[in-house]
Parts: sequence; C-alpha cells; structure tokens
Amino acid sequence: MTNKLYTAPNSPIFAWGIGALACHSLIQTFGQAGTIFTMGFGLSPVVVGWAMMLPRLVDAITDPYLGHLSDETHTRWGRRKPYLVIGAVFGALLVAAMWWASPRWSESAQLVYLAVVGTLFYICYGLYTMAWTAVGYELTDDYNERSRVMAYGSLGLAVVSLGAAWCFRAALMPVFGGAVNGMRWISAGVAAIIVVSAFITTKYCQERFTHTNREHVPLIASLKTAMTNRPFVILLLIKVSDLLGGRLAGALMGYLGLYMLCAGNKVLSTTLTGIGGTIGTVCSFAMLPLIKPLSVKFGKRAALIAGAAVGIAAALIQPFILTSGHPYYSLIPVLFVTPLTTLSYTIGNAIVPDICDVDELKTGQRREGLFTSVMAFMAKMEISLCTLISGYLVAFSGLNVKLHVQPTHVLHKLFWMAIIPTIIFAIVSLLLSLKFRMTEASMDEVRIQLEIKRKAHPESAPDDEISDPDVEAWAGARAQTGPTAVPIL
Repeated sequence: MTNKLYTAPNSPIFAWGIGALACHSLIQTFGQAGTIFTMGFGLSPVVVGWAMMLPRLVDAITDPYLGHLSDETHTRWGRRKPYLVIGAVFGALLVAAMWWASPRWSESAQLVYLAVVGTLFYICYGLYTMAWTAVGYELTDDYNERSRVMAYGSLGLAVVSLGAAWCFRAALMPVFGGAVNGMRWISAGVAAIIVVSAFITTKYCQERFTHTNREHVPLIASLKTAMTNRPFVILLLIKVSDLLGGRLAGALMGYLGLYMLCAGNKVLSTTLTGIGGTIGTVCSFAMLPLIKPLSVKFGKRAALIAGAAVGIAAALIQPFILTSGHPYYSLIPVLFVTPLTTLSYTIGNAIVPDICDVDELKTGQRREGLFTSVMAFMAKMEISLCTLISGYLVAFSGLNVKLHVQPTHVLHKLFWMAIIPTIIFAIVSLLLSLKFRMTEASMDEVRIQLEIKRKAHPESAPDDEISDPDVEAWAGARAQTGPTAVPIL
C-alpha cells in the first residue's frame, strides 16, 4: 500500500503540540500537592492521600460518560472544541485556587477544601485532555506518521516536566516566604500558559469527523464493544501496569530522596530533582526526532517491549545506586531510562488511533473520545489507588515528616516498598507487550478495507477525505475478489 494517506500540514500539528502544554501543566501542577501539602503544611500523608484520591475517583467514574458525550456531540464548532475551551479555562482557575487553603485550618477543613477543588479540577482536566487527545488522533491516517504526531505531544510533556522538576525548588525561594505561597504565584503563571496554549490548539486545529456518529449508540453498548477490542485491552493493561509500578515508586521516592539521599536537606533534594528533570528533558528532546524512523524500522510493538525491558533493568539497579553517601548516583538511570520511556510512551499513544480505525471498520463509529476516556478511567482509578496506598505505606513505614532525620530502619522499609512493586509491574508489562500483535502490515489491511467501506458509505468519510488513486485502484480490484480477513479483529 502506498504512503499517500491523509496527514495534516505541519502548522496544525504544531498547534496541537502546543496544546500539550495545557494538558500536562494542569496535571503536573496539581500533582505537586501531595509533596507540598505534607512538607509545606505538615499534613498527614494519609489525609493528603484521601484528598488526592477522592477527586480522581469521581473523575474516573465520569470520564467514560464525558468521552462518549464528546463522540456524540454535534455543534457548529465541532465535537471537541467546546470541551477544549471549557476544560482549559475552568481547569486553569481551579489549579490556581487549590493553593489558597490555609495552614491554620483544621485537617478536616483542609481535607474538604482539597477534595472539593480537586474534584472540580479533575472533571475540567478530563474534559480538556480527552478532547485534546482526540483531536490529535485525527491529524493523520498514516500508521508511522501517527508516531511523529504524538512526538509533538511528547515535546510539550518534556517542556512541562522540566518546569515541574524545578517547581518545588522554585517555590522554596525566600522571595515567596514559603513553599505554599510560592505555589500560589507559580500556579497563577501556569494558569495563564494553560489558557493561551489551549486557545492556540482550538484556533488552528480542524476536526475531520464533525458529522460522524449520527446514529446514537448508548454508552453501555459502546463500552462493551470497546472492551472486546483485543489490542485495546492489551494496551490498556500495559499502561496500567506501567502506571502502577511507576506511581507507587514515584510517590515513595520523593521521601527517600529527601531523607535517605539528602539527609533531610530540602534544597539539595529539590535541586537534585531539578537536575534529573533537566537531564530527562534533554534526553527526551534528543529522542523525539528519532521516533518516526524507529517506528518505521522496528514497529510500535518493539517500542512497547523495549520500554518494559528497560523498566525492569532500571528497577533492578536501584538498590546499587540509591545510597545515602552518593545522592547524585540516582541520576544515572535518567540517562538511559528517559529516552526509551519517551519512545514507549509516545508510540503507545500512537497506537490508539490505529485501534480507533479497527473499531470504525467493525462498528462504523469514530470513538476517539470513548477510547481515550476509558484509558483515562483506568489510569485515574489506579492513580487514586496508588495515591491512597502510598500514604498508608509512608505511615506504615513509621516516617514522620516533622523529623529532620529519619531512623535507618524506617528508610530501609520504605525503600523496599518502593522497589519491589516496580520490578513486579515491569515484568507484567513486558509479558503483556509480548502478547501485543498489531503490526504495520495488519494495519495496512485495516486501512484498505476502511477505505472501501467509506467509499461505499460516503456519509462516514472524514470532512476533508483526500482521494488516493492507488487506494482506489486497489479497492476496485478488491471489489471483484473480496477483502481478506483482518486477524486483529
């Protein structure tokens, strides 16, 4: 099959990549709360765990409905753009409002405030990220170009991750008079970036499937169909495994970095985090131009396998490099883990529009919003669980955030509670990746059958469908012999 399928011009793809700043700034600014409210306010990790878990739980439950609603929405502005604007504007306001809780309030008052603001925030974040991701899936029909498009989103993630790595360190600057007050100023600036970047995406990206899905399909029926899509289920489980291992380790590593590697020195700990984030960002930038060539040469499945294998290796070397006398040794894994993690994350996202093509061939529906929201549902459920569990693990270890120096046995217990789950879930991710069978050849067959189906039913074609003479010639020949079976269905 020729490589002449639709791909948007570079300007809307770049505009979509700018929207990644809003997507990742929203969640990463909110994600600072766990660390800053425990170390800045002195709140119990368990209390903060509940405050962070409840909003994600509510949002996770509403996500599939909102994604399905987006797929079924028909307005003069399109299916996704109203949700882009609403999610970004109100999400930006809420991410700034979160930091205005007072340390003088009781723990119960702070819990209620954080839970209410967090719940509203997560609904707005879910609206924006679902719509933004779905717009990105429509930018190309080409199997390998989808990896390049997703690389623009990863570029935004790398930029935001760099800022997030230095965020706590910046909030501790004397000019702010404390970490929480520092976050109030920082979040105001972040809110402005969120709104501007979201509006750039809204203005310059055009939707291609604004008139599809005219025949309403109920949510439950749509969910049942989605969960019979084998490649989607496997990809979903891979991402959940990656998040379970990474989130539990990440939540506990913040405490280990401060108390075990840096002996309670917050300036050194946050500087170390900033340096690690900077190295990671540089490595990510270096990897992004290689994503499409690697996708062409090795395939998306190989990227999933490589990412899982590196995760196992990184977890296994942690006991040898996380030592109290050498805090900078902890930066070693960043040099080789980050590039392959970026590759695996980006190509994993590039697989979802392939799955949407399989679903369209089978059902006649374009349901990017539903698939995105189901993945978000699973991610937020496990993030909620990890947030809550990590709070209890910190309490179980005996760590006391009010102590400058923690007992050795406490840190030892916390260390192994971080490492063991990482190894287990990385192995699970590798086994699942080996079972993933979607390839470029199988997707070529899906694409050709989809073109035949769209020509037979023009009402299901994209708004700007481009005719490919080679596909038409192939389709004409296939009309006489009938298409071959698609093994991944």
